[in-house]
Amino acid sequence: FRRHHRPLGPRKKRACRLGILHGAGGADRAHSPGHAEAGRDAEARLAKPWRGVSLGGWLLLEPGPADPLFGRFPDPGDDDEEARCEWDLMKIMRKQLGDAGAEEEIRRHREAHIGKEDFEKIRACGLNAVRLPFGYWVVLGASSGEPYAGGGMEFIDRAVDWAEECGLQVVLDLHGCPGGESGEAPCGHRQRPPGTWRWQNWDMDKSLKALEVLCQRYASRTCVTGVAVCNEPSNETPLTRLLQYYDRATDMIRKCGMPASRVAAVLPVFQRPEDKVIRKWRSLYGQKHTNYCFDVHCYHCFENEFNGKTFAQHLRAVESNAQMLREYPMVVGEWSLALGQAAWNTCGSMTQLEIYKDFGAAQARAFEEASHGHFFWNWTERRDSIEWNYQVALEEGLLSGTAPSIPAWQPGDGEDPLEERYNPWPLKDPRVLYGQRIALRVFYGRYIDVYGGDVSARWADKGIWQSLTFQPVSSRRVAAARRAVAAGDVVYLRAHNGRYLSLGPDGTVQAVKAPGIAARFVVYLGNGARELTHRGALYLQSKATGTLLDADDVEDGLFARFGDFGDWQQFAVEKILPKSAASASKRRPAPEEAPTPKNRSSTAPDDAVMVFALPTTSGKAAVHAAGALQLAEDTPATAKRRRVMEKSPSCISLASMSTGVSPFHVGTAALLPLSASSAASSARSELGSRAD
Repeated sequence: FRRHHRPLGPRKKRACRLGILHGAGGADRAHSPGHAEAGRDAEARLAKPWRGVSLGGWLLLEPGPADPLFGRFPDPGDDDEEARCEWDLMKIMRKQLGDAGAEEEIRRHREAHIGKEDFEKIRACGLNAVRLPFGYWVVLGASSGEPYAGGGMEFIDRAVDWAEECGLQVVLDLHGCPGGESGEAPCGHRQRPPGTWRWQNWDMDKSLKALEVLCQRYASRTCVTGVAVCNEPSNETPLTRLLQYYDRATDMIRKCGMPASRVAAVLPVFQRPEDKVIRKWRSLYGQKHTNYCFDVHCYHCFENEFNGKTFAQHLRAVESNAQMLREYPMVVGEWSLALGQAAWNTCGSMTQLEIYKDFGAAQARAFEEASHGHFFWNWTERRDSIEWNYQVALEEGLLSGTAPSIPAWQPGDGEDPLEERYNPWPLKDPRVLYGQRIALRVFYGRYIDVYGGDVSARWADKGIWQSLTFQPVSSRRVAAARRAVAAGDVVYLRAHNGRYLSLGPDGTVQAVKAPGIAARFVVYLGNGARELTHRGALYLQSKATGTLLDADDVEDGLFARFGDFGDWQQFAVEKILPKSAASASKRRPAPEEAPTPKNRSSTAPDDAVMVFALPTTSGKAAVHAAGALQLAEDTPATAKRRRVMEKSPSCISLASMSTGVSPFHVGTAALLPLSASSAASSARSELGSRAD
């Protein structure tokens, strides 16, 4: 999947909250429309803003857009997983095929991946532009010691010719610069461990040379109406140095014969507050340049900021993006339909396609505000990646239609009415009562789970392991039985296995059998609420230490380390429907391969297989005295793709229906009786209804 960036730890995140966003500036920042609008009016707006798609995976290879190629040459040093970037793929191909064979394979890919028929289809879709990403090696050839297959200007020639013939505009996108404008895969070379790449590795002079060759070659081509001078540059590059490069690159574009009256200079803003970048640009260069735009990538599926948002909050972020686009000269250089983890559990009974349709229509409406238009990522993708594949999304009607109405609301006005619209509580009473099952969602979109004595927040599922209940500390439990949890209450949190969340001496939360003072927590509620309700914001302060529970996106576990009431100490409370109500209120789950870095962990098996031993007439399978089934883990590496395994005639299997999860996680599963097994039949006869 596209764009895997290293998450920031909670302390660092706190200091640069806006800076982690993918060029979207931040849904919570304050705007000053009057002042900023005058600033954008001084810039030229394209007469025909770009409405197009990116042609990623053609002249710079990335998993997903160039999936067939990556799938054919897996990394033997990484359990045959796909390579993460073009650099790694080329090293594998050169080792397996030899230099000549690898370069011939790349030539065949470039010949076949995109053709004139694609340009014709793009035009038939009603679009007017394509964004053409390529690595510098396509223009200048690969540098010494680099594995890239250099040279390929004839393919850019073809793209320009086809665009001209089909009546499309072209934005030439220098997507991978010499030395890399970051250490991430989109520039061609994902460098690990973090810190391997430094901003000084970026050869800006050689990047300008690539732009010079490119602009001189296409200066007379009227379909070329934009040149992107790099892509997603690291925020480790000092801002002044980055803007100096932008100034020189814009000068180079003009010097080569591409006038401001026809060609826009595209200047990326990535993981930085856009208002800060633009203020600095204007302070340095004033009115020196015209017809330039800042390139923002409005993704909603990366980093904790978006993984933790509800679906309603995603729509508010889209609304904030529209305001940003009204303020500054901008192009949305990349966007998609992909959503963060929490969105899928906060959209009520909507189907997957309904969610995408509302989200897609809302974004399309917002991006009409962009002075220079927008480009969907991407034209080509796996067909099952509906959120990234423009052609499939269009077929499903997800990029057209009426955008949802967004009621007026400001933070501090109480709960956003969109939350009730998209994630209503289907029963009468939304209050959280003592003893009712709830799940607690942490700031990065996952839910607290308990396994044995371990407490963590590892999955975006709400299964049995995520089930908790509030228990009153008071000995008068009968009086509290049907009372709502209220602000100031001192409570226990009881897990599904009967254990209680308790603070250990090292500040780590554990699940213990007998609750003591370390298991008592004081309830604090957000938005001035007096009683805890479904969707409510909750803070839990340790009665023993005065510190607040917090989750950590880097280190597994739950902790109580600080006295702060911050984003990473806040939990969202979600009531779990009783089974009878849940069956009448089912919704479609998130896509099986949702594009979120944490639930594509390479450490988890592709399919978790759990085997339950049932008692048989032979008496070979043991059962707990209480009648609970014993659990045995079965995840051999050789059976990664095997969903169901029959270990013996006395076993039936429970196979996980969710991929990429811990072998112990059985939140969503299907029980498959082995009807062909005589032992299973005898077990059914012996156990009766318990066998079901």
